[in-house]
Amino acid sequence: MGRIDFSVQDGIAVVVLDNPAKRNAVDAEMRAGLTEAYTRIQEDDDIRVAVIRGAGDKAFSSGGDIDAYQENSSFGPEGSGPPPIPRPWPIWKPFIAAIQGYAVGGGFALALACDLRVVGRSARMGPTGLWRGAVQGAQQSQRLTRLIGLSKALELLLLARTVDGEEAAAIGLAQRVVADDDVVDVAMEWAGTIAGYSPWAVARTKELAYQGQNMPLAEAFAWEADVALEGYRREDALEGFSAFTERRDPRFG
Repeated sequence: MGRIDFSVQDGIAVVVLDNPAKRNAVDAEMRAGLTEAYTRIQEDDDIRVAVIRGAGDKAFSSGGDIDAYQENSSFGPEGSGPPPIPRPWPIWKPFIAAIQGYAVGGGFALALACDLRVVGRSARMGPTGLWRGAVQGAQQSQRLTRLIGLSKALELLLLARTVDGEEAAAIGLAQRVVADDDVVDVAMEWAGTIAGYSPWAVARTKELAYQGQNMPLAEAFAWEADVALEGYRREDALEGFSAFTERRDPRFG
């Protein structure tokens, strides 16, 4: 049985998928733990950014626990289907996936749901549902087409193909590819940078980027202008610009 290890330090929540015997496959207890973790991240004002990683260096996550699916009669004419893995959206705090080893199936879906992905060179990422005769679900088809474009997404989806870290970065699936041993350190460095910014401004930046995709361009521009104006009228902006003129680090609330 796996578990979710959850910790918070300096405004950074670290969520560890801990089931290394099954390449960090997510079982029922872990799904419940993820739900609790996401609720805390969303509601705790002291948390500014989250990093998700797998235990050990062999896998981020291999997806759902297939043994548990079989035990729970997920397959067949009256099958219940795969239980959903909770998704960060629409939590407006940023999520960073630190990916070492395998991120396939539902694990790939979980990585896609994060906002930033730091990937090791020898990682293997991709949708694998067709290997098992199943549709690539868990929002993979919808997120992947939006992230890397329809043509390349169809290649991965229809061939059920995995990519390594270098290719993931080349096609825009990962923002950074690094040596395997550096994945967590880089993800935590990014998290530390984000945690030092205004939480309100970070959350609104993420919200603008996601929600603006579904709006006409002129409407999105107008909304962004309204949010930017609101930001300039907040204490964080006053502090940030004052710190610049006074040649000191800003202290955001």
